[in-house]
Amino acid sequence: MNLQAAPTEKKCSHRSEIAAYIDGELLPREELELELHLAVCKSCAAELNEQKKLLCALDYALENDGEIKLPANFTKIVVTNAESKVSGLRRPQERSKALFVCAALFVLVILGLGGETKTVLNTFGKFAEQLLAVGGFVWNLIYDVSVGTAIVLRSLSSQFIFNLSAFLAVLIVFVFLSLFLLSRFISSQRS
Repeated sequence: MNLQAAPTEKKCSHRSEIAAYIDGELLPREELELELHLAVCKSCAAELNEQKKLLCALDYALENDGEIKLPANFTKIVVTNAESKVSGLRRPQERSKALFVCAALFVLVILGLGGETKTVLNTFGKFAEQLLAVGGFVWNLIYDVSVGTAIVLRSLSSQFIFNLSAFLAVLIVFVFLSLFLLSRFISSQRS
């Protein structure tokens, strides 16, 4: 046991044990040794008192947690405010600046390719041709299906013009079929 008075410097060897002493984590022998040291070392005794004051202040602050009363429509106000600010996040100027930056980066990449630029541009050209071919096919398919549907409906309507119940039945079946196909198309786009 070290019963000598420690020098009253700022760096005392027992200062690291003060927090453990307050928390009750020291062994009884270490606790007794620290208490004897505290009786002679004013610096450590002052540190112990400061930590006790801090703990008391924290306890007091946590016991008296004065909750802030929020207005009844606080959530609605926050959501409305957030929604109104989201619409202005992407202004047309931002989009045009982003497009300009992308174009500039594309030019830099092309310049960085050097001798391989012709090969890369040919590849991009072939890709663009294939993309246009697929787009044209899809457009023609949609157009042809629409024209065919219009022709079939005209011929059916001319036959069922006098029989309204049969026309309504065909129309209802067509609407339900269209809705079913639309829902399948939308669900396939989400996944």
